[in-house]
Amino acid sequence: MNKEFNNSLLVETDWLEKNYNNKNLRIFDCTVYLNYHPTKIYTIESGIKDYNKEHIPNSDFLDINDISKKNTPYRFMMPDQNTFDKVMSYKGIGQDTHVILYSRDNIQWATRVWWMLRSMGFNKASILNGGFDRWKYENKPITRDNINYPKNIFKSEPQNGFFCTKEEVKKYITNNNISIINALRKSLHNGTFSVDYGRPGHIKNSINIPSLEMVDDKTKLYKPLNELEEIFKKYNVLKKEKVIAYCGGGIAATNIAFILTNLGYNNVSVYDASLSEWANDNSLPMSVD
Repeated sequence: MNKEFNNSLLVETDWLEKNYNNKNLRIFDCTVYLNYHPTKIYTIESGIKDYNKEHIPNSDFLDINDISKKNTPYRFMMPDQNTFDKVMSYKGIGQDTHVILYSRDNIQWATRVWWMLRSMGFNKASILNGGFDRWKYENKPITRDNINYPKNIFKSEPQNGFFCTKEEVKKYITNNNISIINALRKSLHNGTFSVDYGRPGHIKNSINIPSLEMVDDKTKLYKPLNELEEIFKKYNVLKKEKVIAYCGGGIAATNIAFILTNLGYNNVSVYDASLSEWANDNSLPMSVD
């Protein structure tokens, strides 16, 4: 039997085209660009400039830096509850709203916000399949008009287990009932890329399921769920007691968490600091094999 994505978690462009004026929708462009740099892993650029040039009608821009922890050596970390609630309220999100998230170039920025919302007990958020790239390819309506949704009251209910620390990863690193997944591309996993996060390679005993392989590079749409399921079955992931997903900074890992959620697997934790922390601590084991 063919598996289908949960339509409360993933919405299609045709559906959004019919519904983007719904007063209960809160649509956000979450784009960030990671630009190649010759001496460090990347430089970070907000997608706000591209949003200002063109975006989906009735969508606002949600800067991930505004909902990330300040004064920390690691980028994009989950903030405290008060900060998160304040930003979400300002952006017009509340229990009476349905949030639609999209990004450009890479869907991982939308899934990061989606995972953050779920970790705070908000489950009425969906990803736009194909993001802005697919929307534009299909010649859907585009605007330059900015929108500011009316302020709302967002009251989070933090959930346990959505994020984990290096201590939990260390605890499970030799546990065969736990699957630790590196969501970065293969060249970073095996240490052959010219730049790394501090030390080359991956967390010892972790497997590599690149986030980019979840999406068809030509269509920008998610691959069929049956096809994605086979990728995880190859590593026996779906029969494990728990999955810990990581990447460079807890972003690509959320795309793995999104797919696993659609496959009905719910015991997933994202290592928030990921290799930004792990690769810079020489006491923590890494491997390139």
